[in-house]
Amino acid sequence: MTFGEPLTLVFVVLVAASLRLAGSANRARVGILAAASLFFYATWNPAYLVPLLATCAVDWAVGRALGRTERPGLRRLLVAASLVFDLGVLALFKYGTLLAELAGPRGHAPGWRLVFAAGISFYTFQSLSYVLDVYRREEEPVRSFLDYVAYVSFFPTILAGPITRAQTFFPRLEAALGPLADDAGGRALFLIALGTVKKCVLADTLAVGLVNRVFEMPGLYSSAEVLVAIVGYSVQIYGDFSGYSDIAIGSALLLGFRLKDNFNAPYRAADLAEFWRRWHISLSTWLRDYLFFSLPGKRPGSPLPYLNLVVTFALGGLWHGAAYTFGIWGLLHGAGLAVVRFVEARRHRAGRREAPKGLRRAAGIAATFSFVTFAWVFFRCPTLEQAADVFRVLLQGTWSLGNVSAAAGAAIVVGLASQAVPETLLPALERRFCDLPAPLQAAALLAVAAGVRLAAGQAVAPFIYLQF
Repeated sequence: MTFGEPLTLVFVVLVAASLRLAGSANRARVGILAAASLFFYATWNPAYLVPLLATCAVDWAVGRALGRTERPGLRRLLVAASLVFDLGVLALFKYGTLLAELAGPRGHAPGWRLVFAAGISFYTFQSLSYVLDVYRREEEPVRSFLDYVAYVSFFPTILAGPITRAQTFFPRLEAALGPLADDAGGRALFLIALGTVKKCVLADTLAVGLVNRVFEMPGLYSSAEVLVAIVGYSVQIYGDFSGYSDIAIGSALLLGFRLKDNFNAPYRAADLAEFWRRWHISLSTWLRDYLFFSLPGKRPGSPLPYLNLVVTFALGGLWHGAAYTFGIWGLLHGAGLAVVRFVEARRHRAGRREAPKGLRRAAGIAATFSFVTFAWVFFRCPTLEQAADVFRVLLQGTWSLGNVSAAAGAAIVVGLASQAVPETLLPALERRFCDLPAPLQAAALLAVAAGVRLAAGQAVAPFIYLQF
């Protein structure tokens, strides 16, 4: 059961109705939400509940203990225990089989395999953010274990984010739910429809019709076709992940939770720092707040902040999986951000602080998109050999486009054009949808569903970020 399936959307509506029927009975509402979230997660594999509940138990207990002591040494020991446990569980269930294979005699794999727990990277970071906030005294410890389970296992976000901070979640958990307001309900349905279009029309069309085939066997295609597929993957991963985020945020809104946006037209960024302020915002802010700011090197003029950027994004790359290519992707972004920061520091010292405009901004957008798209090759390829094959064909200079379908080309054009529309357009469309009478909203949603069905075809690609 994944977001985007009709069964899941029915499930969301049933849970939302149950929460509102519970009214002001807080314990009943929390119990319904926790049970629904655990059930949703268990439909993937009941074994996934083991690391999830273990993480909840340890971090909730650590948070409670932090709230009862002011001894600096003990507080550091407690937060260290949480870090070791959470990252240990993450390493065991995400990288354990690979590590065991590497440690096996003469490269032979052992006779056992650990179950990869879907979404473990996201809920581990979410749980860690709570512990670190309590340690920094920015958040009060949660008294109820059931509340904490509802937070970590929150089913709209557990599989692929957005990573939700405690200060966003718990105030809404404690508030009684009244009838769903027209603006909230309209916005929720608008986001779910928008996310479905991004995923099923843009991302799946490109994945099934072009990207997967080219990346699996690049030698069968021309340089031009490989280049189009690389650009297509940039559009695919945006449509796939931002589509999931839209559906998750809309579903959370139906349940009474207002989550922050996770994407903001990232391919209109004029430099890499702006890109990361627009792309996967919940992860980039997590890496900034809990990793980058925790590293040494805050003295003015120190070169360590540049190294810290590289380290932060290298670890962020490996967070996605145990592959050299993820590490290279992270290193490229970290190095690119260090260069951007160095250039900005020099411009600041020279007194040139104006934002780029006109041709300068257009050139910055083109350069940033080219760099990000180049780096996506390493993110998409599971091995260095496959990435080398892609670049080898790209440099051959053959220019046939016979294997690029009109649908794939149109998806790329629409995906890139969507990044250039005025930032006020989407909020305006959302407001107009919310202002429509309910029958017209239903008719609009049915029209979107029919259009998605017509444009998407039969093949469906799994959400990219479910593997992380």
